[in-house]
Amino acid sequence: MRFSLIKYETFNHSKTKLRYHLIFSTKFRKKCLDLIKSSIFKYCILAEISKKTFFIETMEIDKDHIHFLLTIKPSESISNVVKILKQFSTYYVWKNNKNCISKFYWKKHYLWTRGYFICTVGECSEERIKKYINEQG
Repeated sequence: MRFSLIKYETFNHSKTKLRYHLIFSTKFRKKCLDLIKSSIFKYCILAEISKKTFFIETMEIDKDHIHFLLTIKPSESISNVVKILKQFSTYYVWKNNKNCISKFYWKKHYLWTRGYFICTVGECSEERIKKYINEQG
């Protein structure tokens, strides 16, 4: 688990704070993540460090799914970040924990489902933003 002190990211002509709650689960909802929990943390952080287009503010792993709170650069797409996280973690888990993970996925090198859940995380409610916009002008 990691925490960020970053309030806003400043670029040449913009200031942003793009945060997302991301969840993805294991293929066939296999309850295998407890056995490789520390590896998953390590490989997701490795993906973050190598790409430098997103920041994992916090993450937590359950038996068959993983939660992230991500900050993403405006030039990066969320689908690409999901792809990076899934590819890095799958590749390195199979490379370094093959004996453990092959008990669950013996035919192909699976780990994650294709799908994912994503939603934005804001600092104020939708109602508050609507009220602010309506009070302008």
